[in-house]
Parts: sequence; C-alpha cells; structure tokens
Amino acid sequence: MGPQNHPSPSEAGQAAQRLAVGVAVEISGISKVFQRGQIQTQALARVDLGVKPGEFVAVVGPSGCGKSTLLKIIAGLLGPSEGKIEIAGKLIAGPHTDLGIVFQSPVLLDWRNVLDNVLVQIDLRGGDTAAYGDRARALLAKVGLAGFENRMPRELSGGMRQRAAIVRALIHEPPLLMMDEPFGALDALTREQMRIDLEKLWLDRGQTTFFITHGISEAVALADRVVVMTPRPGRIERIIEIDLPRPRHKAVVSSQRFTDYCNEITECFMRHGVIQY
Repeated sequence: MGPQNHPSPSEAGQAAQRLAVGVAVEISGISKVFQRGQIQTQALARVDLGVKPGEFVAVVGPSGCGKSTLLKIIAGLLGPSEGKIEIAGKLIAGPHTDLGIVFQSPVLLDWRNVLDNVLVQIDLRGGDTAAYGDRARALLAKVGLAGFENRMPRELSGGMRQRAAIVRALIHEPPLLMMDEPFGALDALTREQMRIDLEKLWLDRGQTTFFITHGISEAVALADRVVVMTPRPGRIERIIEIDLPRPRHKAVVSSQRFTDYCNEITECFMRHGVIQY
C-alpha cells in the first residue's frame, strides 16, 4: 500500500457529512434465477456485500453478469430467488422509494422542460414543487445547466439530458443513489466530464452511491471500492479498495497507482476469458 493521505479539514468535514447523510446497504446471499417456459437462466449466485454509509461503490463486470439485476434487487424492483437486502437496517420486500435512480437512458418527458422534468420527481411523490424550485435551479447550475431550465429535452445534447436526469434523482435528497451505467451512451469526452462532475456532486452531497459500469478506469476513478463480477452467473470475484486521493484530477488518474488498480481488474477478467489478447 502506498503512503497514507491525511485528510484536510475540509475533506474531514466532507467525510463527516457523508456518514451523516448516507445509509448502509447489506446484501446477503443474493441469487437470482429467471425462468422462461422450461428454460432457467441464473443471473446471480450467492452475492454478499456490505456498503458503508456515504461510500461510493462501483460494480464492474462483463455484459450479462447480473450487475443491473443486482441494482434492481437492491432497489426492490425485482425480488431475489434467494437472500435478502437491508437498507438502513430495513428489510427490502418491495420497491424502495427513499433513493434516487439514474439509468443509461435519461428518460426525460418530451413535453416538459428541464426544470419541470427535474421537479416531476417531487410531483410524483405528492410534494410541493414550488418549494423545490430554488434547489432544482442550484443543482442544475452545479452540473452546468444554468440557463437551460426552460429548454425542452429535444434541445439538449445527450450529456445534458443525462445531467438533468442526475439532478432529478438528487432533488429529493435521497440517502442512497443508484446508477446503472449512466454514462454508457455518451461519447468519451462527455463521459469523462460527467465522471468529474459526479465526483464533485458526491463530495458535496454525500449520498451512499452504488454505481454500475463496464468501464474499468471509470470504476477506479470514481469509487472507494470496486466490486469485480464474474461472467454469468454473477459472483463477486474480488473487492478492491481504491486508495487514491480525492478529488481524482488529472495527476491522480495519470499516476502509476491508478494504472496498477486498472491492471489488477483487467487481470481478473483475463483469468475468466472475458478479455483475451
């Protein structure tokens, strides 16, 4: 392990905020089998994982390994075949509403402008949208969308639409943020900027974050821990603690330690034949 990085007072304050805002997630013995007629497909096999309050955990694995299935089970959108999920000590037995979810597609409503798309989250929860207007505008400004509040989705680029979707997921201040390959459809430059913006939001807001990705370097750049999944049925191959300073600016992602973490994950996939040279 490399030299320890002692947090500055501001970093210590951010860490305290994350512990205060986030929630713990306990994943215990989760398996999932899908059945279609006589055909069974096992997506996940005995997944165990604990996520600490305020932690950023990235899950990386090949297509079809059950990453998105695991996210949906945590959110209560799918039931497990075996095992259980607890969030903040509460057993999840159905859709869990005290969280924010961002999918690969932003799924904005074409007939509502950016601000109203963000506030639809409050509307659906029966809240007072007028009371959240200032917060919505402030969050939009943080992701570079100041001045675009009244634009329609068709007037935005793909990256701008995804930024709006992230703000929509954060507007109600959820203690848990779930992200399912949110940058997967973006070009490389936009994807990198979104990664930088997401880290800033996480450092500022402090939500426990569960992030699904195919990108090895993206996982290392964002996470406190990277969970490496095997091909289907998905199991946890390895959990890697990422000991890199934040924010993870250019010098960090260009460092030898960053490269070493990426190589360690790549070697896991090579052993399973996912990556072949």
